[in-house]
Amino acid sequence: MLIRPFRQGLRRLHARDRWEVLGFLRQDPAANAYLLGQIARGAIGRDSIAGTFAGYWRRGQLEGLCCLGSNVVLSEPCADEAIAAFARMAQRAAAGIRVVVGPDDLTASFMECFERDGRNIALERGGQLLYGVDRDGLKVPGLLCEGLRQADVSELNQMLALDLAMVVEELGFDPFSHDLEGFRRGWLRRLREGRSWVVANEAGVIDFKVDQSAVSSDAIQLAGIFTRPSARRNGLAKRALASMCRQLLKEASVVTLYVHSDNTGARALYGGLGFTELGAVRSVWFDA
Repeated sequence: MLIRPFRQGLRRLHARDRWEVLGFLRQDPAANAYLLGQIARGAIGRDSIAGTFAGYWRRGQLEGLCCLGSNVVLSEPCADEAIAAFARMAQRAAAGIRVVVGPDDLTASFMECFERDGRNIALERGGQLLYGVDRDGLKVPGLLCEGLRQADVSELNQMLALDLAMVVEELGFDPFSHDLEGFRRGWLRRLREGRSWVVANEAGVIDFKVDQSAVSSDAIQLAGIFTRPSARRNGLAKRALASMCRQLLKEASVVTLYVHSDNTGARALYGGLGFTELGAVRSVWFDA
Protein backbone atom coordinates (compact mmCIF):
# COMPACT_ATOMS: atom_id res chain seq x y z
CA MET A 1 0.00 0.00 0.00
CA LEU A 2 1.30 3.45 -0.93
CA ILE A 3 1.65 5.69 2.11
CA ARG A 4 1.56 9.37 1.27
CA PRO A 5 3.88 11.61 3.32
CA PHE A 6 2.43 14.28 5.53
CA ARG A 7 2.29 17.73 3.99
CA GLN A 8 4.67 19.81 6.02
CA GLY A 9 5.69 23.45 6.15
CA LEU A 10 5.04 26.49 3.96
CA ARG A 11 3.93 26.38 0.36
CA ARG A 12 2.07 28.44 -2.20
CA LEU A 13 -1.58 27.45 -2.62
CA HIS A 14 -3.01 25.99 -5.81
CA ALA A 15 -6.55 25.64 -7.15
CA ARG A 16 -6.66 22.02 -5.91
CA ASP A 17 -6.37 23.34 -2.32
CA ARG A 18 -9.59 25.36 -2.56
CA TRP A 19 -11.93 23.09 -0.59
CA GLU A 20 -9.45 22.40 2.19
CA VAL A 21 -8.75 26.11 2.47
CA LEU A 22 -12.45 27.02 2.55
CA GLY A 23 -13.08 24.48 5.29
CA PHE A 24 -10.26 25.99 7.32
CA LEU A 25 -11.43 29.60 6.89
CA ARG A 26 -15.06 28.74 7.62
CA GLN A 27 -14.08 28.04 11.21
CA ASP A 28 -14.45 31.83 11.61
CA PRO A 29 -16.07 33.42 8.53
CA ALA A 30 -16.33 36.88 10.10
CA ALA A 31 -12.63 37.11 10.95
CA ASN A 32 -11.67 35.61 7.58
CA ALA A 33 -14.07 37.68 5.43
CA TYR A 34 -11.29 39.28 3.37
CA LEU A 35 -9.61 35.97 2.56
CA LEU A 36 -12.91 34.30 1.72
CA GLY A 37 -13.79 37.23 -0.53
CA GLN A 38 -10.53 37.02 -2.46
CA ILE A 39 -10.95 33.27 -2.92
CA ALA A 40 -14.45 33.91 -4.30
CA ARG A 41 -12.77 36.18 -6.87
CA GLY A 42 -10.51 33.28 -7.89
CA ALA A 43 -7.35 34.49 -6.13
CA ILE A 44 -5.88 31.09 -5.22
CA GLY A 45 -3.07 30.47 -7.69
CA ARG A 46 -3.65 33.82 -9.44
CA ASP A 47 -1.30 36.34 -7.85
CA SER A 48 -2.55 39.21 -10.01
CA ILE A 49 -5.85 39.38 -8.08
CA ALA A 50 -4.72 39.97 -4.49
CA GLY A 51 -1.18 38.63 -4.19
CA THR A 52 0.23 35.24 -3.29
CA PHE A 53 -1.87 32.88 -1.18
CA ALA A 54 0.23 30.60 1.01
CA GLY A 55 -0.60 27.93 3.58
CA TYR A 56 1.34 26.29 6.37
CA TRP A 57 0.93 22.61 7.24
CA ARG A 58 2.19 20.59 10.19
CA ARG A 59 1.92 16.80 9.97
CA GLY A 60 -0.68 17.11 7.25
CA GLN A 61 -2.89 19.63 9.06
CA LEU A 62 -3.41 23.14 7.73
CA GLU A 63 -2.46 25.55 10.52
CA GLY A 64 -2.57 28.97 8.91
CA LEU A 65 -3.09 31.00 5.76
CA CYS A 66 -1.75 34.28 4.48
CA CYS A 67 -2.44 36.51 1.50
CA LEU A 68 0.74 38.39 0.61
CA GLY A 69 0.31 41.33 -1.74
CA SER A 70 0.25 45.08 -1.12
CA ASN A 71 -2.00 43.98 1.76
CA VAL A 72 -0.75 41.18 4.01
CA VAL A 73 -3.72 39.45 5.65
CA LEU A 74 -3.49 36.59 8.18
CA SER A 75 -6.10 33.94 8.85
CA GLU A 76 -7.85 33.14 12.11
CA PRO A 77 -6.59 30.73 13.42
CA CYS A 78 -2.89 30.89 12.57
CA ALA A 79 -0.30 28.85 14.48
CA ASP A 80 2.94 30.41 15.76
CA GLU A 81 5.04 28.38 13.30
CA ALA A 82 2.82 29.57 10.45
CA ILE A 83 3.14 33.21 11.48
CA ALA A 84 6.94 32.95 11.56
CA ALA A 85 6.99 31.31 8.13
CA PHE A 86 4.71 33.98 6.64
CA ALA A 87 6.90 36.72 8.15
CA ARG A 88 10.00 35.22 6.49
CA MET A 89 8.14 35.10 3.19
CA ALA A 90 7.05 38.74 3.61
CA GLN A 91 10.60 39.86 4.34
CA ARG A 92 11.55 38.91 0.78
CA ALA A 93 8.78 41.15 -0.61
CA ALA A 94 8.85 43.93 1.99
CA ALA A 95 9.19 46.77 -0.53
CA GLY A 96 5.75 46.06 -2.00
CA ILE A 97 3.82 45.83 1.27
CA ARG A 98 1.52 48.74 2.13
CA VAL A 99 -0.39 47.36 5.14
CA VAL A 100 -0.48 44.29 7.38
CA VAL A 101 -3.86 43.47 8.94
CA GLY A 102 -5.37 40.63 10.90
CA PRO A 103 -6.43 39.49 14.36
CA ASP A 104 -4.72 41.71 16.93
CA ASP A 105 -2.55 39.15 18.70
CA LEU A 106 -1.59 37.31 15.51
CA THR A 107 -0.62 40.51 13.72
CA ALA A 108 1.46 41.65 16.70
CA SER A 109 3.30 38.30 16.60
CA PHE A 110 3.78 38.62 12.84
CA MET A 111 5.35 42.06 13.26
CA GLU A 112 7.80 40.75 15.85
CA CYS A 113 8.88 37.99 13.44
CA PHE A 114 8.92 40.48 10.57
CA GLU A 115 11.38 42.54 12.64
CA ARG A 116 9.57 45.79 13.31
CA ASP A 117 12.79 47.70 14.04
CA GLY A 118 14.12 49.43 10.96
CA ARG A 119 10.82 49.24 9.07
CA ASN A 120 9.28 52.49 7.81
CA ILE A 121 6.08 52.20 9.81
CA ALA A 122 3.77 55.16 9.33
CA LEU A 123 1.12 53.98 11.80
CA GLU A 124 0.40 50.89 13.86
CA ARG A 125 -3.19 50.62 15.08
CA GLY A 126 -4.21 48.15 17.72
CA GLY A 127 -7.50 48.58 19.48
CA GLN A 128 -9.61 48.14 16.35
CA LEU A 129 -12.72 46.04 16.71
CA LEU A 130 -14.29 43.51 14.39
CA TYR A 131 -18.06 43.98 14.32
CA GLY A 132 -20.59 41.71 12.66
CA VAL A 133 -24.33 41.28 12.18
CA ASP A 134 -26.39 38.36 10.86
CA ARG A 135 -29.99 38.09 9.68
CA ASP A 136 -31.39 37.49 13.14
CA GLY A 137 -29.36 40.30 14.69
CA LEU A 138 -30.28 43.14 12.34
CA LYS A 139 -32.33 45.50 14.52
CA VAL A 140 -33.91 47.76 11.91
CA PRO A 141 -34.71 45.51 8.94
CA GLY A 142 -37.49 47.83 7.79
CA LEU A 143 -35.45 51.05 7.71
CA LEU A 144 -35.16 52.29 4.12
CA CYS A 145 -32.86 54.58 2.17
CA GLU A 146 -34.41 54.94 -1.25
CA GLY A 147 -31.46 56.92 -2.61
CA LEU A 148 -28.90 54.18 -1.97
CA ARG A 149 -27.46 52.90 -5.27
CA GLN A 150 -24.32 51.53 -6.84
CA ALA A 151 -21.76 54.19 -7.67
CA ASP A 152 -21.17 54.86 -11.36
CA VAL A 153 -17.80 54.92 -13.09
CA SER A 154 -18.53 58.53 -14.07
CA GLU A 155 -18.31 59.39 -10.34
CA LEU A 156 -14.71 58.15 -10.04
CA ASN A 157 -13.22 61.56 -9.20
CA GLN A 158 -15.80 62.21 -6.50
CA MET A 159 -15.14 58.77 -5.00
CA LEU A 160 -11.38 59.32 -5.02
CA ALA A 161 -11.76 62.66 -3.22
CA LEU A 162 -14.21 61.27 -0.64
CA ASP A 163 -12.10 58.19 0.07
CA LEU A 164 -8.97 60.25 0.50
CA ALA A 165 -10.77 62.65 2.87
CA MET A 166 -12.00 59.67 4.91
CA VAL A 167 -8.58 58.03 5.14
CA VAL A 168 -6.78 61.23 6.11
CA GLU A 169 -9.47 61.98 8.72
CA GLU A 170 -9.10 58.50 10.20
CA LEU A 171 -5.35 57.86 9.90
CA GLY A 172 -3.96 61.40 9.96
CA PHE A 173 -1.88 60.90 6.80
CA ASP A 174 -2.26 59.98 3.13
CA PRO A 175 -1.02 56.40 2.56
CA PHE A 176 -1.60 56.59 -1.20
CA SER A 177 0.45 59.67 -2.08
CA HIS A 178 3.32 57.55 -3.43
CA ASP A 179 1.07 55.63 -5.84
CA LEU A 180 -1.82 57.83 -6.93
CA GLU A 181 -2.17 55.98 -10.23
CA GLY A 182 -2.47 52.65 -8.41
CA PHE A 183 -5.02 54.21 -6.06
CA ARG A 184 -7.02 55.38 -9.09
CA ARG A 185 -6.81 51.98 -10.83
CA GLY A 186 -8.00 50.22 -7.70
CA TRP A 187 -11.01 52.50 -7.41
CA LEU A 188 -11.87 52.12 -11.08
CA ARG A 189 -11.86 48.34 -10.68
CA ARG A 190 -14.06 48.59 -7.60
CA LEU A 191 -16.60 50.75 -9.42
CA ARG A 192 -16.67 48.46 -12.43
CA GLU A 193 -17.26 45.47 -10.14
CA GLY A 194 -20.21 47.25 -8.50
CA ARG A 195 -18.69 47.13 -5.01
CA SER A 196 -19.26 50.78 -4.03
CA TRP A 197 -22.61 52.23 -3.01
CA VAL A 198 -23.56 55.86 -2.53
CA VAL A 199 -26.29 58.32 -1.68
CA ALA A 200 -26.16 61.57 -3.66
CA ASN A 201 -28.12 64.77 -3.13
CA GLU A 202 -30.24 66.54 -5.74
CA ALA A 203 -27.17 68.34 -7.09
CA GLY A 204 -25.42 65.03 -7.74
CA VAL A 205 -22.96 65.50 -4.90
CA ILE A 206 -22.25 62.24 -3.06
CA ASP A 207 -23.12 62.62 0.62
CA PHE A 208 -22.55 59.02 1.75
CA LYS A 209 -20.46 56.08 0.57
CA VAL A 210 -19.88 52.48 1.62
CA ASP A 211 -17.72 49.86 -0.07
CA GLN A 212 -17.78 46.09 -0.13
CA SER A 213 -14.11 45.24 0.42
CA ALA A 214 -14.74 41.48 0.35
CA VAL A 215 -17.71 39.47 -0.92
CA SER A 216 -18.45 35.75 -0.56
CA SER A 217 -21.45 33.60 0.32
CA ASP A 218 -19.97 33.21 3.82
CA ALA A 219 -19.31 36.85 4.73
CA ILE A 220 -19.35 40.33 3.25
CA GLN A 221 -16.95 42.92 4.65
CA LEU A 222 -17.85 46.61 4.53
CA ALA A 223 -15.24 49.36 4.47
CA GLY A 224 -14.89 52.99 3.50
CA ILE A 225 -18.03 54.05 5.36
CA PHE A 226 -18.07 57.82 5.17
CA THR A 227 -20.60 60.64 5.37
CA ARG A 228 -19.68 64.04 4.04
CA PRO A 229 -19.39 66.38 7.08
CA SER A 230 -22.14 68.67 5.79
CA ALA A 231 -24.57 65.70 5.59
CA ARG A 232 -23.97 64.28 9.07
CA ARG A 233 -26.32 64.04 12.07
CA ASN A 234 -29.52 63.50 10.10
CA GLY A 235 -29.72 59.69 10.18
CA LEU A 236 -28.41 59.22 6.64
CA ALA A 237 -25.72 56.70 7.57
CA LYS A 238 -28.12 54.64 9.67
CA ARG A 239 -30.74 54.48 6.93
CA ALA A 240 -28.20 53.66 4.23
CA LEU A 241 -26.41 50.96 6.24
CA ALA A 242 -29.68 49.36 7.32
CA SER A 243 -30.76 49.14 3.68
CA MET A 244 -27.37 47.82 2.64
CA CYS A 245 -27.22 45.16 5.35
CA ARG A 246 -30.76 43.96 4.68
CA GLN A 247 -29.86 43.37 1.03
CA LEU A 248 -26.45 41.82 1.70
CA LEU A 249 -27.76 39.39 4.30
CA LYS A 250 -29.81 37.78 1.54
CA GLU A 251 -26.49 36.88 -0.09
CA ALA A 252 -24.22 36.06 2.87
CA SER A 253 -24.50 34.77 6.42
CA VAL A 254 -22.79 37.73 8.11
CA VAL A 255 -21.82 41.33 7.34
CA THR A 256 -18.66 42.59 9.02
CA LEU A 257 -16.67 45.80 9.38
CA TYR A 258 -13.81 47.28 11.42
CA VAL A 259 -14.17 50.21 13.80
CA HIS A 260 -11.62 51.82 16.10
CA SER A 261 -12.38 51.36 19.79
CA ASP A 262 -12.30 55.11 20.51
CA ASN A 263 -14.77 55.98 17.73
CA THR A 264 -17.77 56.12 20.04
CA GLY A 265 -20.07 57.66 17.45
CA ALA A 266 -19.49 54.92 14.91
CA ARG A 267 -19.76 52.20 17.55
CA ALA A 268 -23.10 53.60 18.66
CA LEU A 269 -24.29 53.67 15.04
CA TYR A 270 -23.28 50.07 14.38
CA GLY A 271 -24.62 48.85 17.71
CA GLY A 272 -27.96 50.48 16.95
CA LEU A 273 -28.12 48.46 13.74
CA GLY A 274 -27.45 45.20 15.58
CA PHE A 275 -23.72 44.80 15.02
CA THR A 276 -21.87 43.12 17.89
CA GLU A 277 -18.19 42.93 18.75
CA LEU A 278 -16.59 39.72 17.47
CA GLY A 279 -12.88 40.29 18.00
CA ALA A 280 -9.92 42.66 17.94
CA VAL A 281 -7.92 43.72 14.88
CA ARG A 282 -4.49 45.30 14.36
CA SER A 283 -3.28 47.08 11.23
CA VAL A 284 0.21 48.32 10.42
CA TRP A 285 0.70 50.92 7.67
CA PHE A 286 4.07 51.43 6.00
CA ASP A 287 5.63 54.49 4.39
CA ALA A 288 6.50 54.30 0.71
